[in-house]
Amino acid sequence: MTNLSSIVTSVYLPIVAAVGSGILISKLLVSYGGATGERYSRSIPSFLAQFLLRVGIPIGIANFVRNAELSANAWIAPVTACLVIGLGLLFSSYVLGSRKSISLNTRRSFQLSSYIGNTSYIGFPVVLLLPQLGPNYFGIAVLYDIFGTILGGYGLGSWIATRGDGGDNSNGFLSALVRTSKLLYKNPSLIAFGVGLLLKLVEIPDLLSNILSVIAWTSIMLALLTMGMRIEQLSGSGSFQLPLKAVLIKMIAVPILVGALLTATGFAGPERLILVLQSGMPCAFATLVLAENFNLDRALIVQSLIISNVVLIFTLPIWVIALTSW
Repeated sequence: MTNLSSIVTSVYLPIVAAVGSGILISKLLVSYGGATGERYSRSIPSFLAQFLLRVGIPIGIANFVRNAELSANAWIAPVTACLVIGLGLLFSSYVLGSRKSISLNTRRSFQLSSYIGNTSYIGFPVVLLLPQLGPNYFGIAVLYDIFGTILGGYGLGSWIATRGDGGDNSNGFLSALVRTSKLLYKNPSLIAFGVGLLLKLVEIPDLLSNILSVIAWTSIMLALLTMGMRIEQLSGSGSFQLPLKAVLIKMIAVPILVGALLTATGFAGPERLILVLQSGMPCAFATLVLAENFNLDRALIVQSLIISNVVLIFTLPIWVIALTSW
């Protein structure tokens, strides 16, 4: 009960307050602002997302990594991220099989939803707010995000979105490579991680350190508020059967296997908890970006986003209570 109450007060309350504020702001803009308000309800989260991507989140990463403890076992984060990608694609291939009734774009969308998680906008706040974890272990979460979401999502994800089931379209591959390079170039998280490591070597004045911390935590809350505004704009319709299967792979099957494998190989404590939590995050808005860039099945991805964010409410305390053993 102590773990559950700490999760509610330390994690759920701030996340629900920030996401709920975003949903409320978006609804108020649409309800009372007319055409102008509806335009702002879409432009504001887009502006905030760009600001967070280029400024807020990188500053937060650099600041938290500067204070984080990177143990000798930090290498397990990218290894786990690669394992999660492999398991997600393996399960998705098994579930989809060779059914001809599923279009290629739907198949690709299902594959992306089965392994790309929201490890920054939701994963970072969860790790930072959980009393069992906090900023000291943030470096592991960032390493997972870089390999699992940034490289695995925008890198491998772009290739999957273009080539799908292994066609030999070399022009499609080159096109995916160019678009992937552009997307990675626009995402400075990897650079921010390096800057955070370099900042460990220098002494920073207390005033500057406090300013960086304020910006970092403000960015985390803004990320949640932006998530709320985006969630309010999602509208899923049609059958939820296929999206639900993708979410069950992403948030149930894969995290269980990851937790079992980490335990069997001797990993425990905060590192294991972080990696299982990150592997079990909701489907990422990055999948929606890929769907819009490569003309995939947007409806399936939107439905997966809606379902996965609801499922997190129930899975988060399960992972924490099950894996808190230190």
